[in-house]
Amino acid sequence: MSAVATTAAAPSEAGVIAGELVNSFGQMVQSYEKHYRLSRGEALQRAAESPADEGERALHGPPDQVSWFDLHALTSTDPDRATARWEEVKRAALDELRTGHRAAVAVETVNDDAWQRAQFLALRAELSAEWQPRNGVERQLIDGMAQAQHGFLTWLRTLTIRTSLESVTNDRRHQDEGKWGPPRQSDADAVEQAATMMDRFNRIFLRTLRALCDMRRHSGPVIVKKGGQMNVAQQQVNVVAEPKGCPTL
Repeated sequence: MSAVATTAAAPSEAGVIAGELVNSFGQMVQSYEKHYRLSRGEALQRAAESPADEGERALHGPPDQVSWFDLHALTSTDPDRATARWEEVKRAALDELRTGHRAAVAVETVNDDAWQRAQFLALRAELSAEWQPRNGVERQLIDGMAQAQHGFLTWLRTLTIRTSLESVTNDRRHQDEGKWGPPRQSDADAVEQAATMMDRFNRIFLRTLRALCDMRRHSGPVIVKKGGQMNVAQQQVNVVAEPKGCPTL
């Protein structure tokens, strides 16, 4: 009896997305019932109404502001357009990830602006130029290294500021009291915290660098310090040079 070759079906997200759309509609109904004191029937009718802008915001607004309920409303009138819009949202999310902006947002504070984003992307660009990431895993490792270096520099600046302020305080004590005073415990703790965090981010950077180096080391059959040719069993073969920038382990 001959075996019949079968090909596994490609995974489909249709069921998952349908569930999200249904859940979003249910949550909107509950919101109308709770906050507007509507009956279940009135809430269902209100939630099913077409958007005031006829879906223009959901179709043409920023992708990161498209909600499940927006897609549910689009599906009710034009399922194909809703599917196309969902694909556009996913492509935008992939672009955000691959260009480093997703990684940048993760380390930004509420006061950060365009300059801070550019600073992070500059770090990432330097690392990418050196390593030339070949796939998604390596890009993620580069992002992690950029985040770690960003954290290191942020805490280094904090340490510098805190130690400088401590020095100014002691100068004033020396002038006012004629003697140097040891830092208060809270001051010492603040300085120690900054130094500890700086060291922690440096360790994260080095650990991520080692992971990237390990990937590169195991990508070729033989690793030597200098690339070139060598004879193995009377045959001349090419070998892979050890990746540049890898620490000695």
